Amino acid sequence: MDDVHRLEDASVEMRDGTVLAADVYRPDRSGTDTGEGGLPTLVKRTPYDKGENTEIPVALARRGFAVVVQDVRGTFASEGTFYPYRSEGFAEEADGYDTVEWAAAQPWSNGRVGTFGISYAGGTQWALAHGEELPPSLEAMAPGFALASYYGQGAYAGGAALLSHNVDYLNQFAVERFDREHPDRAEEVSPLDRAQEAMPQLYWDLPVAPYEPFEAVGYDWLANWHGHETYDEFWERQDHTRHYGTVDVPVLNFGGWYDIFAQGTVRNFTGLREEAATSGARDATELVVGPHTHGDNTLRGQGQMVGHIHEFPENSTYERVDLLATWFDRHLRDGDGDRATGPDGEPTRVRLYVPGLDEWVGSPAFPLPGTEFREYYLHSDGDAGVDAVSAESPGYAGRLTTATPGEEPPDEYTYDPRDPVVTVGGYNTHWDGGVADRATAYRDRDDILVYQTDPLEEPVALVGPITVTLYASTSAVDTDFVVVLSDVDPPERPGGTWVAEGARRGRVGDVEADPRSRETYTEVDLLEPDGVYAWKIAVWPTARLFEAGHRIRIDVASSNFPRYDRNPNTGEGLDGTGTNSADQTVYHDAAHPSSVELPVVPVETLERRVLDGPIEK
Repeated sequence: MDDVHRLEDASVEMRDGTVLAADVYRPDRSGTDTGEGGLPTLVKRTPYDKGENTEIPVALARRGFAVVVQDVRGTFASEGTFYPYRSEGFAEEADGYDTVEWAAAQPWSNGRVGTFGISYAGGTQWALAHGEELPPSLEAMAPGFALASYYGQGAYAGGAALLSHNVDYLNQFAVERFDREHPDRAEEVSPLDRAQEAMPQLYWDLPVAPYEPFEAVGYDWLANWHGHETYDEFWERQDHTRHYGTVDVPVLNFGGWYDIFAQGTVRNFTGLREEAATSGARDATELVVGPHTHGDNTLRGQGQMVGHIHEFPENSTYERVDLLATWFDRHLRDGDGDRATGPDGEPTRVRLYVPGLDEWVGSPAFPLPGTEFREYYLHSDGDAGVDAVSAESPGYAGRLTTATPGEEPPDEYTYDPRDPVVTVGGYNTHWDGGVADRATAYRDRDDILVYQTDPLEEPVALVGPITVTLYASTSAVDTDFVVVLSDVDPPERPGGTWVAEGARRGRVGDVEADPRSRETYTEVDLLEPDGVYAWKIAVWPTARLFEAGHRIRIDVASSNFPRYDRNPNTGEGLDGTGTNSADQTVYHDAAHPSSVELPVVPVETLERRVLDGPIEK
């Protein structure tokens, strides 16, 4: 690192007097501290120790930026008390503002500042929008793998609690805070440490709330998350979708199709395109999504397929430094880097990797121009369950076609919360995630329904959001329905490659209302037992080319544990201790045409939009 100067633990005083610590990286060739040759400046604010993962700050400094990496309030070298996303009166809003302006005023800065970072460090960037205005010196942002609403993608999805994420994630933060607050007990094994070692077993505990290790040390973080099952004022303070109108700078949103925050990354882009404060910000915001799990854009291996790692082609990965440097070169240096254009001369605001096509494609918008939202309907003779499969009858009987159903018997199964379907792949950071073979979830199950197309005569490309309308009833006052989209290659395997999923909880809001609206989840509304509802389920946006000879498959179940907590079917919520089995019925007839709306893009359109990669040259 001889060519990069690193200043450790620079003191940055906040408006309330709290001092936060930052490391500053800059190229040694930048000269002196006299103010001459000031550099465009990048700021990252993180709770994960500013002294770790220095590769990107060093590389950005080598590209001619001054880089500030700061421990957020109450973590590592910074003063204050940490509370995830809510430290000391939501200080992230003011702390971020003060830090950006501090960086702009330093002699090594030219006064033009951008922000970067992924995950929580994406959230600290979005916190800037929660104030009355963005910092005057801020000219561009680059939040990666970032959510849009902590209720909508972080702590809950479709009204169901994201159990493994909530418990494991907050417990890890709590271990760090406890050790910081009790240095005299550093050698002691705390209740939080014991919980971390036994985490996979703790997922099974009932009630879900309260969480005993937090109760033992006096932290209320998880009690608050699980004590607010509906979207209310508590979650409003962690909802970025309410603040797009404050943003008046370009924003680069980047993430992965298999990320826990995938839906949020896309939502932030589309929200800014509609609601950002200025036409310049609306026009300049961009979206980059690859076939990646949380933060793993440099890895080809993104999941586990029947005993071996699933690897995407080499062109699926990219260097984050190149993406960031290209973005900030354009927006923090005058005249550097014009935006690339697509085949029709339109700007490539959107750059997506499409598995199956195995190429990056560019578009001016998301969903892509020319997308047809096509209805595929569920069909069966009442025999769509995976338990109907045997050595004598190896095929699945449920069908998925574009023909509307006629008079068909419904499919039925019993969901027992004591024996849930175990999570296989998907949007997980605290459980095995990414691409996976769904057949591993089918073994010895009689509570999963499968509907699939005939082998496709020609390729079908899906790029965009997916919505399922499931006409269903339950014997319970509360239950869940979970839908998984898979790509099935019949000659290769009986299972299907996980592509995307969505869930809906019965007691939280109106199950027939828009599943993507935050207003849908504001009330508890128990179900009428045996009443037929048109459940609306948002399957998260994705991209996939289903090759000729493959099948498009939809699974329907009532659990996906521990990604989602088990719905006990009692209507009690997360503080309940009892469980009931629920008899589920899925209808697909002329009066109840259960369907999935798929975003179909002509393959020739994708081929015409192929790019060299996600980084504009």
